[in-house]
Amino acid sequence: MTSEIRFIADCMLGKLSRWLRICGFDTLYYRQISDLDLLAQAEQENRVILTRDHVLLKLSQQRNLKTILITYDLWEDQLKQVVQELNLKTPSQVLRRCLNCNEPLIKVDKTQIETQVPAYVLDTEREFSLCPRCGKVFWPGTHWVEMRRSLNKLFGEEK
Repeated sequence: MTSEIRFIADCMLGKLSRWLRICGFDTLYYRQISDLDLLAQAEQENRVILTRDHVLLKLSQQRNLKTILITYDLWEDQLKQVVQELNLKTPSQVLRRCLNCNEPLIKVDKTQIETQVPAYVLDTEREFSLCPRCGKVFWPGTHWVEMRRSLNKLFGEEK
């Protein structure tokens, strides 16, 4: 399911964009982009627009583009709004996209990244992923458990 819905977020939704990427959703985010460029990209790539801007909402509605007006200030509430409005389920593809550039991550052997991570991480972790675009290395460390707990709570599946 995560590969079906793709998003583009306006410049006011950086943290929400990051959490959508954590969930595995293809989410574009630019710190600066004109409304017209954002609309054109959403239309060309069939992306759901996420915005807090009423002018952008009106422009997107004129073009019949799927748009969600984000009404909350906190990322947790914003993510919950998107989940509820699109009836999304708890993602199974957590941490499969680069949090910085949105590129799908590739699994790599630790020998491929041994000079890029601290020795302790190399000794204690078994699974590593690499962003082929920006070169950032990811692994399911202790933060992963807390992120999963937060997502389960937000998706209404807290145990």
